[in-house]
Amino acid sequence: MDGLITGENGERVGLSIIDNDDVEHVIEMEFDGEIKYHDQDGYPDEPANQTDEESERIRQARSFARYHVFIERGYDTVPASENPVRIDAVRQAINAMDRAEFEDLFGDLYQQLDFEDGSGTSPAMTIPPNATDPCIYCKNIYLGIDPTETDLGTQLASKHDLDVTQSAAEIDLTDVSQSELESWGEFSGEFAAQATNSGLDLSEAAYIDEMSDLYVKYPNGAQLAIADDHLAPAARNSDTIIELLPIDPQDLEYFKSFMDHYLRCQIRDSFVEMGVHPPEEFQVIGMGRFMAARGYDYIDFYPEFHNPNAKAFH
Repeated sequence: MDGLITGENGERVGLSIIDNDDVEHVIEMEFDGEIKYHDQDGYPDEPANQTDEESERIRQARSFARYHVFIERGYDTVPASENPVRIDAVRQAINAMDRAEFEDLFGDLYQQLDFEDGSGTSPAMTIPPNATDPCIYCKNIYLGIDPTETDLGTQLASKHDLDVTQSAAEIDLTDVSQSELESWGEFSGEFAAQATNSGLDLSEAAYIDEMSDLYVKYPNGAQLAIADDHLAPAARNSDTIIELLPIDPQDLEYFKSFMDHYLRCQIRDSFVEMGVHPPEEFQVIGMGRFMAARGYDYIDFYPEFHNPNAKAFH
């Protein structure tokens, strides 16, 4: 994949994207990632006339375009839970936790998986009646970034008129206005993009700000649907969504190391779905996002990255 920003005005960014079949895609995108124009001459225009592989090339071009604008311009164009930079910040934040903090945040998920495996004595939640078997157990993770921990963050916070006299971890989002929330969202996207370009260690500034209750999803067409409605409405999009089929979690130390590998797989999925060979650190095999694994099953040009026996990176 290759990308070039061809222009920008007060509303949109224009791009030329060359996909992995050497087809050019001309794309216009708003600053929130919404694509308003997309033209290409390599595949049928009507989705009904496209093969699965052709549809995937088109989707890859759109995903790569969002990521290219995010990296080059710092706009928050990539859906948070698909953004490899945000997922990696979550991964680093989890790795930095001690056992007690990890158990506090992920203990319910561990308890549920331990019960499913037959070792635990009680589940952490009651399975909704409309859930499939096996269940997909999920938690939403919301990242916090404390700009006071880095020079870059302090500079960008000033640019976005954010008050950094108080630690970001101490801010109550219920007291923050909608415009301030939007400013924090814009700041987070620009900070993550510039941190990536500069090689900044995000573990210096990132932390887990909030997590949802444990809940269950099930496959529903091309998406995953939530099997119950007990989650409170979120004020913002989650930075990472944990989606785990039942596994043997063994002990907490093993489960913490498993989460590192699992999130590396999610990051791999994000790069693969934009047609990019993952960086070496994320060239791993195993289950990441559930719907990405489905794509590996159905799209011929994808190796079976989710298959533990695959030789995708050899």
